[in-house]
Amino acid sequence: MAVTSLALPQIAHRLLRLLPPEEAHRAGLALVKFVKPQRLEVPEEVMLETWLGRLAPPIGLAAGLDKTGERVAHLSALGFGYVVAGSITLAPRAGNRRPRIVRREGEALVNAMGLPNPGLDAFVKNLARAAPAAGVPVVASVAGTDPGEILKCYLGLRGAASGVEVNLSSPSLSEAAAIWSEEMFRLLVERLSEAKWCPVALKVPPLARSDLRELVLKAVKIWADFGLESITAVNTLPVPEPRLSTGFGGLSGRPLKKYMLESLRELRRIIGDGCEINAVGGIFTAEDALQAFELGAKTVQIYTALAYRGPSIVRQMITDLAKTLRKLGMRSIEEALP
Repeated sequence: MAVTSLALPQIAHRLLRLLPPEEAHRAGLALVKFVKPQRLEVPEEVMLETWLGRLAPPIGLAAGLDKTGERVAHLSALGFGYVVAGSITLAPRAGNRRPRIVRREGEALVNAMGLPNPGLDAFVKNLARAAPAAGVPVVASVAGTDPGEILKCYLGLRGAASGVEVNLSSPSLSEAAAIWSEEMFRLLVERLSEAKWCPVALKVPPLARSDLRELVLKAVKIWADFGLESITAVNTLPVPEPRLSTGFGGLSGRPLKKYMLESLRELRRIIGDGCEINAVGGIFTAEDALQAFELGAKTVQIYTALAYRGPSIVRQMITDLAKTLRKLGMRSIEEALP
């Protein structure tokens, strides 16, 4: 029997929190297919024209929750304006050995999943079946350490996704630093530009990573100069974590917000209006989202917030955003942008 509201899923979410995080993730994905929320009427205030078209709302699900592309339609029903699936790599990956994800105080996660995914071919088949029922743009996140690998993934997704997000910044990509060099990155951008068939976003790491900061800032300028559409800021922050099998992982959730806001300010300074920005990292409330919009983001993405606050969070953010904009005398999010 289908669940017609989010009340029962919220109760189930509280029970899932009693499980270790990876088991909770797996069980939550299995349960989400039974959720059939009532149709959500998104207020006009919470709609925006973006690199993916007009989004209602401009709130996306960040990469990492649906790693196979099989659940995008069920997840979009939670109220998302778009869904990012993956990250996927050209060949299948099993990921790191367990434990590979832990909770931290302050509504945070640290993961060293190792990019487990079924590989490009299986992912495309899954997405071809699931994406048409999503009713919103579905973006495929691709990861790799070589321009040729990224290009093959990009070309292989033709017709299966509405856009592609290029993830070069996962802590699981131990050899990815080389691709941020100006020579390698320019080669990647040139190849993507020549093969262009859909909008493309670049996912960047927090600028707190001193080893990558200057390389990333040069890279985003190249990205914008080539006319590519979007940048997603930011990925997780590498931190030590002895509870993980790897001894370290990527920090997400509330503590990432300050790094995300700093990155938005710096990116907007460098690229101006050259391309759009998707803000991700520590966004849990309408107030968080509005801060990102005021710094120039055109969309926001959430993931860890969903894990901590449950499936009703997107609808709550939509409702609260509309109320806040009206209170401020604004007719749309567009008026909050710089």
